[in-house]
Amino acid sequence: MSHRRFASTGLAYVLAMCAACDLESCVRGEQQELDCSDHQDGFEATVAREGVLLDAIPDKASFPMALVISENGIAELLKGITSDTNPVAGGDLTLFGLNLQIVPKKTEVELTSELDKCSRCVIFAVDFAVQALTDGGTSQLAGTGKSKISIPLRLEQVEGDTSALVAAYDQLTILDLTMTAMGFITAEYPEFEKALEIKMTELIRAQSEPVQLMKFEPWTIGTNSVKVAAKQFAIFPETGVISLGMQTNLDLPKAVALEVGQALEGDAMMAVQMHPGLLLGMAERMLAEGVIPRRYDDEGEPDPDGAQGITLTGLGKNAIGATDLDVTFRVWRTKGDYCGYANAVSVLRLDLQDSDGIQDRITVTPTDELRVLEGGQGVGELYEDNMDLVEENKGLVDHFKNSLADQIGITVNYNELAVDGQNIIFDATGLTVTDKKIDILLDFLVLAAEGG
Repeated sequence: MSHRRFASTGLAYVLAMCAACDLESCVRGEQQELDCSDHQDGFEATVAREGVLLDAIPDKASFPMALVISENGIAELLKGITSDTNPVAGGDLTLFGLNLQIVPKKTEVELTSELDKCSRCVIFAVDFAVQALTDGGTSQLAGTGKSKISIPLRLEQVEGDTSALVAAYDQLTILDLTMTAMGFITAEYPEFEKALEIKMTELIRAQSEPVQLMKFEPWTIGTNSVKVAAKQFAIFPETGVISLGMQTNLDLPKAVALEVGQALEGDAMMAVQMHPGLLLGMAERMLAEGVIPRRYDDEGEPDPDGAQGITLTGLGKNAIGATDLDVTFRVWRTKGDYCGYANAVSVLRLDLQDSDGIQDRITVTPTDELRVLEGGQGVGELYEDNMDLVEENKGLVDHFKNSLADQIGITVNYNELAVDGQNIIFDATGLTVTDKKIDILLDFLVLAAEGG
């Protein structure tokens, strides 16, 4: 499709010419194309299809959004688990009449989907020190040990549309356990070592309870009617990630689906991944709710009864800018003597804000680029330049682009994530944009809550 280039405010001129032009001399096309009732009907039909919400978040095999957590990220989440909730993190056990005090020294995390171990488990390898104490606290013996423990993971619906990734410590299994104390090495006595693994598994399960690693809550955006929830998850041990498929109650096309399971770059702990079609659906919903103004008056100011209106037609990767998005939209004129619509495209620029500290975010900025596309009807076919009129009516496009950028910014900076009893701080570290995915890399810190 060919394009006609305009200044950033040129589209507003196209939309307002009906108020300052002799239509007999400047409008090309059939008189039917100028009929306001037809364009009003077309506008209303288009509006009715935008931003539709489903009655409930669906169960589908494909997802418009995913949260991906690496082994590094899981390890950081596990730091929030204390001996108060699980003795794996350090604590006391009574075994064979001995009071054992266990102190972890080194931990490593790996993911597995091996059925002979656990189909959805995190493998927790722990090097620890151990002491056997008398009832009076006197040390009877001391030693060291190594263990490998499988901890099942599951998704739970917590309340409403909030879901959580849960580590089922009460169902853990000790896969391997070796201890050395005062010259006694359990590895030299396999039957004893196996019995020790079984007994300690029973003891730790009895003293443990399920722990929420992370909660996923709906967006705080617009009227809060858009919901999102983690519906499924899969473990990809070959790439070292857990991918949680996030579903929404936005009525999105089937093609709005992510490919999941890829490794994260470098040492990234987490990624928020979104299909560009999710951003389009969210923007359409914000138009439907009035958060992004839908109608404008002839001065370009938001006006629910204005003669001009906007609908969205697409959102996707820009061919030139590495992290730019093309937003295509249609501006309608539905009131007055002559009506019609113009098709246009503008560009939003996504950037990683680097503050030389933590809690960096993604910024979304409207650019001055604007192109009027072919395919307009009625007054939308006007292409003559009139800079005075352009300056007079530039507010419409500016208002729309700024409001759109604000809402896209809220969407891509999704951080409705929590760790029970802890504070979690996110820091955006990377951004890539492709035709089918916006990938935002995050690091995070889990800190003890005040008073906790």
